[in-house]
Amino acid sequence: MNKLEKANDFILKHKEKVTNRPYYHFTPEIGWMNDPNGFSFYRGKYHLFYQYYPYDVVWNDMHWGHATTQDFIQWGYQPVALANDKIYDANGCFSGSAIEKEGKLYLMYTGHIDPNIGFDRDEAQVVERQCLAFSEDGICFEKYEHNPVIGEKELPNEYLICDFRDPKVTKVEDVYYCVLSVRNKQRRGEIILFKSSNLLDWTFHASIYQSKFEENTLLECPDLFRIGNKDVLIFSEMPCDPEFQKEVDHKTVYVVGEMDYQRGIFKAESKGLLDYGHTFYAPQSTEGKNGERLLIGWMHRWHQTAPPRDYGFNGMMSLPRRLALKDHQLIQQPVLDLNHYFHPSIVHEGTILNANERLEWTGEAGYLRLDIDPSDSKPFTVELHKSETKSTRIEVDVESGRIFMTSDYGNPGQINLEDCFAAEDENLTLEFFIDLHSVELFVNAGEKVASFAAYDRDKGSQVSILGKGQTVFRRIKWAEFKPIKARSAEHE
Repeated sequence: MNKLEKANDFILKHKEKVTNRPYYHFTPEIGWMNDPNGFSFYRGKYHLFYQYYPYDVVWNDMHWGHATTQDFIQWGYQPVALANDKIYDANGCFSGSAIEKEGKLYLMYTGHIDPNIGFDRDEAQVVERQCLAFSEDGICFEKYEHNPVIGEKELPNEYLICDFRDPKVTKVEDVYYCVLSVRNKQRRGEIILFKSSNLLDWTFHASIYQSKFEENTLLECPDLFRIGNKDVLIFSEMPCDPEFQKEVDHKTVYVVGEMDYQRGIFKAESKGLLDYGHTFYAPQSTEGKNGERLLIGWMHRWHQTAPPRDYGFNGMMSLPRRLALKDHQLIQQPVLDLNHYFHPSIVHEGTILNANERLEWTGEAGYLRLDIDPSDSKPFTVELHKSETKSTRIEVDVESGRIFMTSDYGNPGQINLEDCFAAEDENLTLEFFIDLHSVELFVNAGEKVASFAAYDRDKGSQVSILGKGQTVFRRIKWAEFKPIKARSAEHE
């Protein structure tokens, strides 16, 4: 039995042991999941691959899991797409992307070699190279016989092969381009660009983005795409070495600018955070079926408490987000059919909430929208997953335009959102997507987003809005999540 067969056989025999899944956020069939990979629209379905270890709820030899969907709620789990079964990927099939060529779906991924994996890292023995696999049907993949396609020969000497990963491929006119994460010899992160005429033969083109030495960061999981008349570069930041763990957060950044592909020059114009929470990392985008740009990320807080082992899984994906640009700012809106899966049960029109007045109802998973008149409103608090003693609290200071999120679950620290709205704004909109293990907050139709995740057992199931002074709600809407049928764990 080869590694792919072994993985799929294990999943088939043990998947029924998984419990406590979220209601509408994607999770693996069983085991560990991290970065989204190969996010693509192919043959009428969205394909989501992901870093995957089916045998345990902790990170280990990376496979590529695979699932498909048409609406991001109902998922079909597919057979494992890749396993680390070649010399060039012996210690993991690390992150990468997908692209269609002549009707076939190609995966480009990082083949990871580290003979000391699980023990102290010896950089002199770690090698990361870029590899290809392809499929006629988008389900069964064959690795390219001449892998790796980008390795020591193609990587310039000023970069370290031990940290050279996360290929994201795109096609511009008749040329394929691939952005990659790499560590330079100053031990800091850069994003570099390779090009090819056929997806098989690659040459180094340029370094398009460099972290500053004093920032002490590596730049992971780059993504480069165009929205309207601007180019957007996305990457996730992490400490470049363990000594900087306490001063460098794991976060995801976007940079808006102009990409000159021929000259290999990216001119940055503005920069921002994709998510202000602590549980959003390594996102990947794709062009949707209608030409829109969609993004999905891994909901994970570094060093957080893992789910109880008897859950049988570890890892969630964020809601998919539709991206747009507004005045050089990236706008993100959730891509879910609210009318199909979320059923309104509570609607309040023209409500005034005074100090110490409270609205409260039962709601374990659903959608909460608050439309507020900021010109005549005082601070208020939203409590989610509320029990008698615990909750996740969102403090909204309307006058200062600030939002703070804290929780008794998962020990997340405080999440801060500044400048969420201006005094002259006529309306403030807060949208909460609440699931069993997570909250995602979208402010003013996605001008700012914050995500939170915690796997604690026995969270409360109450939703509460507490006034601290007079707050004018133009509208309060609660819609409970009610799936039409249970998400299938069978292969489509």
